[in-house]
Amino acid sequence: MNVTHGFVLPHWLYWGALLLFPLVYMLFAGWRERRPGTGHGTGDGVTAADLDETAGAKSRILASLPGNRFTRFADALSQFTGVFVAYWTVIAVLVYFFEVVSRYFLRMPTNWAHESMFLMFGMQYVLAGAYAYLHDAHVRVDLFYARATPRGQAAIDIITHFFFLIFALAFIWTAWTFFSSSMSQNTWFWATGYSDEVSFTEWGIAYWPVKFSLVLGGVLLLIQGISRFVKDVRIFTMEGTGGAHG
Repeated sequence: MNVTHGFVLPHWLYWGALLLFPLVYMLFAGWRERRPGTGHGTGDGVTAADLDETAGAKSRILASLPGNRFTRFADALSQFTGVFVAYWTVIAVLVYFFEVVSRYFLRMPTNWAHESMFLMFGMQYVLAGAYAYLHDAHVRVDLFYARATPRGQAAIDIITHFFFLIFALAFIWTAWTFFSSSMSQNTWFWATGYSDEVSFTEWGIAYWPVKFSLVLGGVLLLIQGISRFVKDVRIFTMEGTGGAHG
């Protein structure tokens, strides 16, 4: 049985916090880095090789490539969205702290705290996919890739990019189907649903923004994948990338 008492998080506050809190946090973090005497460096950004000093030769080459206008845009977009959704974790700490105090000290448990956070973590997971791809952080199961030269790894990635493209397009198409069916076709021209879908709890949060994050996450992943493909082609055609790992 669902039991809830006390404060119920307004929908506008939930979505407003997810949109504005990371921006404020990022601005504050940037301001702190730019302060004289903080010792945080020049603020030129962190590369994949900086994050992992033991990264392979190909990862170091990818991090050092100047890229073109598109790859720089795609990489910056993936970096921004990954850091943006990472700050949602701070919101989770605050919400669960509120829930613990409310439930065990004030005897006023909530339903919205758990629901809001598992929806948020789901969106965080899918929106961070492009960031993970940018930093080569996805799990890779292989027999030959790790032993190949940087040029060989680039060749493998170019070949397998076809399968990535199929996956990304299928993901976007499926996500759009879920998104469009969660909205009323009487209100939105792209919608296919009979009404705007909301959660089954008394909180009644709209599901279409959550399902739109699936579409957005797929698009971000596709953009980053194209950027990676361009850089793999460049590595494959470069001279001096066929040696052993350094």
